[in-house]
Amino acid sequence: MAYYSGSANDMAAVRSALVAACVGEGWSWNSGTEVLGKGAMFLRLQIVSGYLTLLGRTSADSGDAPSLVRMGQMQTAITWPVEYMFFVFDAEVYCVIRFGVDYHLWCAFGKSTVAGLSGTGMWVAASLSAIATSNPALTPTSGALSSHGYSSPAIFWRSNTGNVATAQDHWVHSDLDSQGWWMGQVVGAASPGIAPSVPLIGLLPNSWNSEAVLLPIRAYKVRPSNRISLTVDLEHARYTRVDNYSTGEIIQIGSDRWMILPFYRKDTTARDGSSSPLPHSGTLGWAIRYEGP
Repeated sequence: MAYYSGSANDMAAVRSALVAACVGEGWSWNSGTEVLGKGAMFLRLQIVSGYLTLLGRTSADSGDAPSLVRMGQMQTAITWPVEYMFFVFDAEVYCVIRFGVDYHLWCAFGKSTVAGLSGTGMWVAASLSAIATSNPALTPTSGALSSHGYSSPAIFWRSNTGNVATAQDHWVHSDLDSQGWWMGQVVGAASPGIAPSVPLIGLLPNSWNSEAVLLPIRAYKVRPSNRISLTVDLEHARYTRVDNYSTGEIIQIGSDRWMILPFYRKDTTARDGSSSPLPHSGTLGWAIRYEGP
């Protein structure tokens, strides 16, 4: 487990640094096919039109997810160089880049620890779907409601895709119901997204001491008879509200340290974000386990 940081002058340099960090932590990299691999985890990493695209696979050369996810420019242009931060764990990897002082983009991938899955457990997520281009449409109760082109840059948050596979910004190979990467009962249908965590998100920060606790980040699959099943329970990242934390602040809980980050850009004047695109994510954010100095 390791933490890496540095600067990059373009997205290709971000990819090169990310690949090097992963290889240093036990991943393999095939430069010809542009595929990272480790155990049952396989991921094609490409630079397409200035975006870093991530496509989950079940093997080095097959079993693709129905669509890719992307990290790159929304409506606000990226100013280079950017600062990158990589949090590399045994079976989870988080990549965050910061630009323009307080804008953030991210991508992440790993293998689920949930028992009983039929598939490989590989998951992949990023700030943008294959077709999203706008600033965030993100609220404490939902993600990207009105348009397939809206982004919902909070991990496992998106709750509406209109049954369009290319609008999905995360995928999990659970293979429950023999459906591979699907998260609904039809390909492209959204997962429950943030819905199961809504009551807790709405309580943060608490009114007693103004602190925001760290909440589990989980993904689910829709099952027959309107049921859902847990497919991912992240080990090294948590949801939180960043109202009273500084961006990049390191907090300690017991023996664990966590870095606090907004999902896109912190704005305390509109802390609940918006269901229409705005260049911020309110005070919706996350904490990633920090193993740096």
